[in-house]
Amino acid sequence: MRTNKDFHGPFAEHLRNYLAEKRALGFKYIEQERFMREIDNLSLDCDCSNGLPKELVMAYIEKKPHWSQATHRHKVLITRRIAMYLRNNGIAAYLCDEKCVTKDSGSFKPYIFTRRQIESIFRQADNISPRGSVNSNLFYPVILRMLYGCGLRISEAVSLKIKDVDLSEGVLYIYDSKHNKDRLIPMDESLTAYCRKYAEMTHTVYMDDDYFFKSPRGGKYAIQTVYHYFRGLIWKCGISHGGRINGGPRLHDVRHTFCVHSLHQFLENGVPHKAALPVLSAYMGHSSLDSTGRYLRLTAEAFPDLTSQIEDAHGHIIPDLEVRLFETD
Repeated sequence: MRTNKDFHGPFAEHLRNYLAEKRALGFKYIEQERFMREIDNLSLDCDCSNGLPKELVMAYIEKKPHWSQATHRHKVLITRRIAMYLRNNGIAAYLCDEKCVTKDSGSFKPYIFTRRQIESIFRQADNISPRGSVNSNLFYPVILRMLYGCGLRISEAVSLKIKDVDLSEGVLYIYDSKHNKDRLIPMDESLTAYCRKYAEMTHTVYMDDDYFFKSPRGGKYAIQTVYHYFRGLIWKCGISHGGRINGGPRLHDVRHTFCVHSLHQFLENGVPHKAALPVLSAYMGHSSLDSTGRYLRLTAEAFPDLTSQIEDAHGHIIPDLEVRLFETD
């Protein structure tokens, strides 16, 4: 496997041009670039004299046991896009059927923590013992409250710079996030107070471009590091973890929980869904109202006292859960 970042196969020039074209349009194309390099690697060992062959395409998109349905779908989609790009440039290319993505047995459904469980997780984080210069006892109580209190993706939270956290107004600035969205996230006063205390203890000397959550090594925290620590915290809370296949809970489920709890609060206070959903959608950075609307069913399941109210008032807009929206929001 090559380690440099150039394409070397028979379609190298076209792959470079396709990637440059997408990025010129504003797309990040980070994961897609990795998939393109995998296809480029395969092409080195295939006969591509007559274009992109079916054998290469089918070998690449054949679902592996460890792939999620979302991964399988993404690989199929990038392969189709490359094939169409090659065709548009006069090169024969096999175009696979996007329906070849296999269905998982049962739709993925995120884990929704109860409010009591969230409080228990916070208590465990607050009881982390100080250890040298690691700062886990300072970092986790704040970032977990931020994930739950603001519904952030973990990638958004660890990427915050000091200049992105307005501690006087209590506002987070999220730039160039998923779907190329920017947004402002107001924090409540209790979370802002936690952030101020954290900043006072950790930002004694800093520059505006430093990470707000600076790791002990000086860069930003690795997402997997936070995830594994989170696994340990929920284990101490007595919350069993069945793994990704058996429903988590995952760190990203804190974001799902924020959405469900927020919708519950809106509906309990008499705010109609037509007013609540656009606000929550903008706050979370969803690409469409449909993505946010799917949480209505989860809200009904998590809060049975609201089930009849939600079904009577909103049942006509509650769609079935689909893996593609919950894994990519």
